[in-house]
Amino acid sequence: MPQLIPLSMDSLLVIAAFCLSIFLLLARRQRTMRRRQANRILALQRKIDAALEDEAAIPSPRQQFSASLKEASLTTSLQRPRLDTMAKLSRQTPEKYRILAKLAAQGMDSGQIAAVLGISSVEAAQLLSLCHMAEISR
Repeated sequence: MPQLIPLSMDSLLVIAAFCLSIFLLLARRQRTMRRRQANRILALQRKIDAALEDEAAIPSPRQQFSASLKEASLTTSLQRPRLDTMAKLSRQTPEKYRILAKLAAQGMDSGQIAAVLGISSVEAAQLLSLCHMAEISR
């Protein structure tokens, strides 16, 4: 049977100091690990909050469509007077074109019409083509 060696008080103090230092070292390491985990959780929480703020700033497709629809209706209402003016809906056809249509109805060709109206034969031919297309669409 092995004999127990009596330990002196100094040896017990050394062993106790060694155990205490190991315990303190492990406690410090655990505290450092918890602090790192807490910092990591806080950083992730900040990222999540930032992502949610960015997501809230982006309008939904329904909101985007509604905004573009409002913009389109506003643009149309602003352009309507200009389009009416350009189309000259309230005005009569210019006299030159009315005369051209009457001359074409009498059977004149583009050269004769050009001579009567004082325009080039190319312009008269183009105007005749437009006159014929207008008659077809009526």
